[in-house]
Amino acid sequence: MDVKSAFLNEFIDEEVYVSQPPGFEDHNNPDYVFKLKKALYGLKQAPQQWYERLSNLLSQGYERGKIDKTLFIKNSYNDIILVQVYVDDIIFGSTNESLCEQFVATMQAEFEMSMMGELNFFLGLQVKQVEHGIFLCQAKYCRELLKKFNMENCKEASTPIATGCYLDADETGVDVDQTIDWITSVFDNK
Repeated sequence: MDVKSAFLNEFIDEEVYVSQPPGFEDHNNPDYVFKLKKALYGLKQAPQQWYERLSNLLSQGYERGKIDKTLFIKNSYNDIILVQVYVDDIIFGSTNESLCEQFVATMQAEFEMSMMGELNFFLGLQVKQVEHGIFLCQAKYCRELLKKFNMENCKEASTPIATGCYLDADETGVDVDQTIDWITSVFDNK
């Protein structure tokens, strides 16, 4: 989901003044400034205020991640819902669809939201949900990097590793199919 005008929803706790923006000048008082009541895009306090408001909203029943404070976790009996916030984009998933529906209703009651549907792409990661699991891939991101630096026609290596490196066989491990064609086909077939 995407929060529309996330930074414009937040009241700010401190006094912040801005100069008169073009088109809103007071010609009788050109030296006056505006005192802000709510945050604006570009204001350094805006992300903090937005995140604080969202944290207060999710404080009922959700725990913050111990390492990533923008991850919210809620356990409900044998089910779990995970909510990851990145600026004004929110991804969420649950083992129980009703937890997702409750979360959506809570967010839509508080903010104007756009539901983006099933997650396919997020922060450079391609996401493919299939019957047997979820696959993550960065092939598209890598292709964009290669294009950006004019390296699309460079010689590829199946496994980039130092030539003088010697590895011992893992005798107890499970054999792995070394071809990666199946991964590419999962993401290329929409």
